[in-house]
Formats: sequence, C-alpha cells, structure tokens
Amino acid sequence: MGLRFRKTISLLPGVRLNISKSGLGLSAGVPGLRGSINTSGRVTGTASIPGTGVSYVKTKQLGSKKKKAEKAASKTKSAKAIEEKTTAKTSKSTAPKKLSASSSVQIDENTLKSIHNNSDEKIDWKKLMQAQSAEDFCYDEETFAYLHNAAPAILKGDIDTYLQVIFDTNPLDDLLDYGSNFEFGTDNPSRIEVEFVINDAALNDAAANSNQSGYNTLLQDFVCSVSLRIARDMFALLPVKDVVVHTVLGGETIFSVDFNLDAFSKINFEYIDPSNMATKFRNNMNFDQKKGFAPVNRV
Repeated sequence: MGLRFRKTISLLPGVRLNISKSGLGLSAGVPGLRGSINTSGRVTGTASIPGTGVSYVKTKQLGSKKKKAEKAASKTKSAKAIEEKTTAKTSKSTAPKKLSASSSVQIDENTLKSIHNNSDEKIDWKKLMQAQSAEDFCYDEETFAYLHNAAPAILKGDIDTYLQVIFDTNPLDDLLDYGSNFEFGTDNPSRIEVEFVINDAALNDAAANSNQSGYNTLLQDFVCSVSLRIARDMFALLPVKDVVVHTVLGGETIFSVDFNLDAFSKINFEYIDPSNMATKFRNNMNFDQKKGFAPVNRV
C-alpha cells in the first residue's frame, strides 16, 4: 500500500473494463473511491481526493495458486469456445483468419492500412433467445448455452451483461498486436465506448523506412483503420446504435470518433480509404501531414 500521484484517464463514470496482453480487469466505483479485480485475482482499492491527483492504494491477492490456475484455465477454455463462433460459419468458409494476439506477425505497411477489412461474425441475439438448441447455429453446445442464456439480458440493454460478455469473449484480442490496451465502458445500453492505446512497436518498421510525412500519413491510416475495425467488432457483438472510439498515443487522445450504426452499416469496407471514411463520422482530429497528430478533446 502507499500514497501516490498519478494522472488518470477516465473513460466513463462508474464502470470500465480493461483488456491487455497481461490479462483482463473490470472496475467500478464513484469519484474518490474505486475497486477493481483482474483475472489474476488481484483486488485493488483506491481512495482519492478528486481534482488533486492524490490517491491512496491498497492491493490484495485473492485465492491460492491452484485456484487461480484453475480459474485461468477455465476462462481460457470459455474464451476460446466463444471466439470460435465468430471465426467460421462453415467448414468451407474462405474468410481470412484473424491475427492471434500471441502469434508472431510481420506487420507491413499494407496490413497497417487494412485492419478494418476483417471483422467478427454478427451475433443475432433475438434468434439466439428464441432458439432451443445449437442445431441452427455453428456453435458447440457450450457456446450456444452461454449465448442463449445471455440473450434476454443483452436484448433488455443490461449493461452488466454487456461488460460480462465482453469480458468472456474478449472480442478485440486479435488486435493486441496493434494496441497495448483496450478499455470498454458505457452508461447507456445503446452506446459503447472503447479506448484504444496504440502499441508503438507495431509501427517500428514503418518509422524506420519512411520519412516523417510518410510515417505520419501511415499513422493516420493505421489509427483510422483500427478504429473502424473496433466499431465493426462491437456492432457485431452488441445491439448498440453507436460505437465511440478514443485513440490514445503518448498518454494523449489523438482521435475520437462516434460511429453511428445507420451510416456505418452502408460502408463497403473493401473499397475505402480508412482515413477518409473514419473522418466522415462525428469526430475530433487535429492532424498535419508534416507535424502529425496533436491532442484533442473527446467527442
């Protein structure tokens, strides 16, 4: 435990979910008091004085090593089963495989500008709620049971269930090569917000092989392509009308955009320029080809 000074970026009041290569965490609280727990069983309590940056932190580890290992194994099995439902409709599917967060990938310039081309399969929550078995879906029984049981609460707009489904399915895990952290939050069942922290390492090769203007242009396409992909996956997972994506670089928000479903559903992703398309939506971006991004406020 101890006293510390820190800068905190708050996604939404009350509740948030963190996903990174080190694991997942769910937190909830009110100004000045917050508690969080992640998959390793570490519980953190924070008491702070709003507006001062001063906080008091106490951390406790729950559970034995055996129990933690069993829980992690169970979570991995569940997440794997849920992920399978989004990557293939039939054994004859020709859809390209999503990148694995743990795989070793060569991130070239074309890849950085085309991340938006792939997405998860859309979940039909109404059909799932009405169905009696997995026969009409390309899910195993365990996956079908999970989604079927979650469907009524999802369709009612239950925010706790939204976050639980995100926690269990980890929909953006294959984007962790591009982002070091994803944080989800909402206080409105028709809207989900995602904070995306850029993984600088993904751009190392591009930075080494480009001049400053070329690198900045590629960075803009990369940011917009990832933002579009995040929105595609969230619209596929949840029955929301808006997906708001905030991109963070160097601790500052450099792009904030509100993707509305009505307009988003009309996009032909195969034939778009990511920067041109993403900026057609309500957004805040301050970009100069020579200077790059400047910090902006969130939409």
